[in-house]
Amino acid sequence: MARQGISYEQVAAAADALIAEQLKPTLTAVRERLGTGSMNTIHRHLSTWQAQQKPMPRKISEPNARLLAALGAELSKVADEAAADAEAALAQALGELAVIATNGEALEAERDELAQQLVAVSTERDTAAGKAAEQTAEITRLSQDAVRQQEELASVRQALARAELRLEAVPRLEAEVAALRTQLASEQSLRAGVEKAAAVAEAQRVAEEAARQRAELRLGAAETREAETRKDLVEAHAAYQAVQGRLTEAVGLAAGAQAELKELRAHLEGTSEEPVAASNQTPREDQASPSRAGGKSRQK
Repeated sequence: MARQGISYEQVAAAADALIAEQLKPTLTAVRERLGTGSMNTIHRHLSTWQAQQKPMPRKISEPNARLLAALGAELSKVADEAAADAEAALAQALGELAVIATNGEALEAERDELAQQLVAVSTERDTAAGKAAEQTAEITRLSQDAVRQQEELASVRQALARAELRLEAVPRLEAEVAALRTQLASEQSLRAGVEKAAAVAEAQRVAEEAARQRAELRLGAAETREAETRKDLVEAHAAYQAVQGRLTEAVGLAAGAQAELKELRAHLEGTSEEPVAASNQTPREDQASPSRAGGKSRQK
C-alpha cells in the first residue's frame, strides 16, 4: 500500500512556522521540519505557498533628496547586478528544481513499485515459511523412516549371518548324518547276525530238549523194565548195565552238546550278552536232568 503524500496544508504550516521563527522557508528547511515527504511534492506546495505570500509594507520616513538620488543610483546599480545574479541563480535553481522534480517523481514511482515488491516478497516469505515447515515435517518423517529402515536392515543382516552360520554347519551335519547312517547299517547287520545266531541256538536248544525228552522216555522205559525184572537179579543186572550204557551215551551226547554250546557262547559273547545268557541257562537245565535221572537209577 502506497504512503499518503504530503499535503499543501502541512507544507504551508511548516513554512509559516519557519517565518515565525525568523528562518527562511527553504525547500530543505521545510523538508527537515516535516520530517518526511518527497522533495518534488514539497517543492510544488512550497511554490504555491510562496506565490500566495504578499510583501509586507514598510514605513519609510521622508529621506534627503540628494541622498535619495545617490542612494537610488547606487541601488539601481546594485539592483541591476543583483537582478542579473538573481535571474542567473533563478534559472539555475529552476533547472535544478526541474531535475529534482523529475527525479522525485521517478523516486516516488520506484518507491511505490518497491512497496508492491515488498508486499509480494512478504507473501512469498510467508508461503516459503509454510513450505519450509512442511519440508521440515517431511524431513523429520523421512529421518524416522531412515532410522526404521536401518533397524530393519540390521535385523536382516543378523538373520543373514545366522543363516550363513547354519549353511556353514550343513557339511558337518551331513557328515554326521552319513556317519550315523553307517553306524545304523552296521548295527542292523550285527543285529541280523545276532538274531541268526539266536535262531540257531534256539534250534539247537529245541533239538537238545527233544533229545532230553527222548532220553527221559528211554530212562522211564528202563526204569519200568527194571521194576518188572527186579525179581530176577540177573536180568535186572543186565538191564541195569544196558541202561547204564545208554546213560553213558546220553551223557556223552550231553557233553558234546555242552561243548557246542560253549563254542556258541564264545561266539555270542562278542555280539550280545542277553542271547548268551539264555543259551547258557538251557544247557544247565539239560545237564541237571540226566544227572538227576542217573542219580535215581543209581539209587534204585
